[in-house]
Amino acid sequence: MAEMRGFMFAITFIIIFLGLVVSVPADLAGLGSEPDIVTPVDSVLLAGFSASEDWNMTDLTAFSQYGYNLNARDWVFSYYTGTLQLGAKNYILGFLWFGSLDSCEFINDAGETRGGVLSTAEIDADALNGSVRYELRYLVNGLSAGGFIVYWNSTVHTSVGTAFVADAVYFLHGVGVSDTAVPDVLSLMIGLLTLQLPDCPPLINLLLATFVYGPVIYIIWFIIKESMPFV
Repeated sequence: MAEMRGFMFAITFIIIFLGLVVSVPADLAGLGSEPDIVTPVDSVLLAGFSASEDWNMTDLTAFSQYGYNLNARDWVFSYYTGTLQLGAKNYILGFLWFGSLDSCEFINDAGETRGGVLSTAEIDADALNGSVRYELRYLVNGLSAGGFIVYWNSTVHTSVGTAFVADAVYFLHGVGVSDTAVPDVLSLMIGLLTLQLPDCPPLINLLLATFVYGPVIYIIWFIIKESMPFV
């Protein structure tokens, strides 16, 4: 009975310990670096999308457009005199395109729609610290078309308008939700025990692992002992 209580304590301790580690607020993870400029980033790390496309002003064509394929559709992004538009191509017979777009509307975090044409003034009103995320919906049927992110270096450009003039605005269109967006407790456990916990100093990782190694060793010993006959 005493061994069983020890076994249950070890299991409970590991579960609670890992739960507390996973739930540590991001602000307690330590000081981050201050980037000098804004650069394109991995969309999965930024927003948890399962698929995405990112670009910046320098990627636009001479007609101020950018084309890409995402979620089995061909998209066209347009920028004209301080306004943005985004839509998917409507093909005839599956391959003929005559310029028709399945346009999207931009919906901010407050649930307000900005319509199918997004202005720089609206971006400035919705943005916080040089970044803003919109939900995309098709204008025709109201179905979701993913998420759209606009970001720039707000320490250099106080408004998105000045960032546009400097060709220093970045965009990201993402769809779906990545499975890796949720903390993986098993990977956390392995990283902890192998002293390879992400963004954690080795000494702190060693101190944290010390508390876990005891219960883990006890559980392994208990399982081996109970599995061997005549012991």
